[in-house]
Amino acid sequence: MPDILPFDIPGGPAVALLFGAALLLAGRRIFWLVVGVFGFLFAYDMAQRYLGARTEGLELIIALLAGVAGVFLAIFLQKVAIGLAGFLLGGYVALGALGGANGTVTGPHLVIVLIAGVVCAILALWLFETALILLSSLAGAALIVEALDLEPAATLLAFALLVVVGVAIQAGIGPRRRRRRLRAADD
Repeated sequence: MPDILPFDIPGGPAVALLFGAALLLAGRRIFWLVVGVFGFLFAYDMAQRYLGARTEGLELIIALLAGVAGVFLAIFLQKVAIGLAGFLLGGYVALGALGGANGTVTGPHLVIVLIAGVVCAILALWLFETALILLSSLAGAALIVEALDLEPAATLLAFALLVVVGVAIQAGIGPRRRRRRLRAADD
């Protein structure tokens, strides 16, 4: 099974776990972070592919600028930001599923990646709140399982379980939320 994310996370597993946990548990509330992280990862990956190993410092600067731009987009242009996050996540998941981690994406695969990105962008805009929860849970789960470096079967299982946990926590599904609703109904 290919990696879930088709690139290496700068900063290593600790950074991936930190961002992954934040996105998994609170991505809806801090969706600007989701967009910033995706902007950073996308720019870092593109800089690595096209600048090569020549200038790692420049790759990080480009990625940081893209991440900051993503945060500003998320704060000031929320709909554009969530559409962009949906596009990037859809494209990256499709790229990972097609085995594009080696950096070679051919015509038919590129079309599939672009279609997945567009579909996810449309869904993200149509289902804004739900999309925030789902996108941030998917992103957080992907970052966490990448950092854990599990066996293929365990990776898939851990990814699925983490997505379910992230969606449940962010959507407020669980006993604590039900008790609050019951108390509010009694008042």
